[in-house]
Amino acid sequence: MTRGGGTWADRAQQNDLWEMARARSSNSFNGANPLGWAEVLTDVGMGPYAVVSIANYEDAPQTAARAITETGRPVGLVMWSGRHAWVMSGFESLGDPGQFPEFSVTGVRVQDPLYPHGSGQWGPSPAPNSLLSPEQLATQFVVREPRRWSSDLPAGYLLVLPQAEA
Repeated sequence: MTRGGGTWADRAQQNDLWEMARARSSNSFNGANPLGWAEVLTDVGMGPYAVVSIANYEDAPQTAARAITETGRPVGLVMWSGRHAWVMSGFESLGDPGQFPEFSVTGVRVQDPLYPHGSGQWGPSPAPNSLLSPEQLATQFVVREPRRWSSDLPAGYLLVLPQAEA
């Protein structure tokens, strides 16, 4: 497996990443949780990443946009109350988060690995690289249910957030 700039695009490589994340996750549903996801991204040279909980919805897309601007790396979005994951690969905003402390995210670019299937409960998956308004994102990006998997994180909107290199 290539580290750093690898794409991990084929099925075998994706399976390896999934198994690595599961091995780093404590999850009664036998899946991978965001903590395992962040550890794998860091361990394979794509990080560092950390899982953060944002109390207010309006702050979550802004936090993600700032991280993308500062690091040039995508952000993980923990969707469906902690049951699924999307990737935020870009955004549109009024104001540049790299230059202004006050800015407004007007759109987020997302990737959903379940596309085109989606969920009967949560709705259809957006097409790859879709630009969603914050209102559209909010229909599936909701507060994580703490009972879904345990952690010391408070309830909130969970991000697998790229960190600046030390």
